[in-house]
Amino acid sequence: MPRRPSLLLFCLLILAGISAPLRASGGLMASQAARAYGEGRYAEAARLYTLMEGAGLEGADVHYDLGNCYLKQGDLGRAILEYHRALLYDPSMKPAQHNLEVARRLLPARVARWEPSPWESLLSRVPVRWLEVLVLLLVFLGNGALCVALFLNGGRLRRTLAAVVLATLVGAGIAGGLLAYARSVLPTHRPAVILKPASVYPRPDAAGQPMAVLPAGSEVVRIAQSEEWSLVLWGEGRGWTRSAAVGVP
Repeated sequence: MPRRPSLLLFCLLILAGISAPLRASGGLMASQAARAYGEGRYAEAARLYTLMEGAGLEGADVHYDLGNCYLKQGDLGRAILEYHRALLYDPSMKPAQHNLEVARRLLPARVARWEPSPWESLLSRVPVRWLEVLVLLLVFLGNGALCVALFLNGGRLRRTLAAVVLATLVGAGIAGGLLAYARSVLPTHRPAVILKPASVYPRPDAAGQPMAVLPAGSEVVRIAQSEEWSLVLWGEGRGWTRSAAVGVP
């Protein structure tokens, strides 16, 4: 037992010894990337910011700076993707919000964004835990009313309790369906960005003529992925496209 604090201290010292050089290396790469960006070497700056991202040194600022590099190079799809990633870290980051709108306005073409139905939008804002509590509460009330009704003789009160049982169990079924949808379907709706012109097909193969070609920079929703194919939704339809053309924040 006395060895545990020493072991914990030893592990912390090792982690500190690893993280300190990593932070120093990240600071050096950040300064080099900023210098390259200031000198107009945007591809070199993007490479350094990507290295920082791969080394686990990412954050809102890194994604924002990387988005600026892509914006300067005219790679609007990747710029939009990086601004979205920056806003995942810091939704209130005003420069990222502004540059995201700038990149959107610069797009020569894009498809209409997919919009969820009103009830899906409402359901996405309801915590799953609330739905779980609602299902349990309705089942408990329904079973309680049923138990009481079984001990009553026929009459108005028993008929009322029978209606309560039916209503609560129907409500529990509806709430259970919403809970299943919130757990299994809504998490698959991943916002995504088309990084390069992408042909869309009705099935995950390139046989036949494509249904549509999504321009780079289009913002879609990915709902499924099968090996190298992704199923995406946009304002006018749905279909399969190559996963290499789809970036997910």
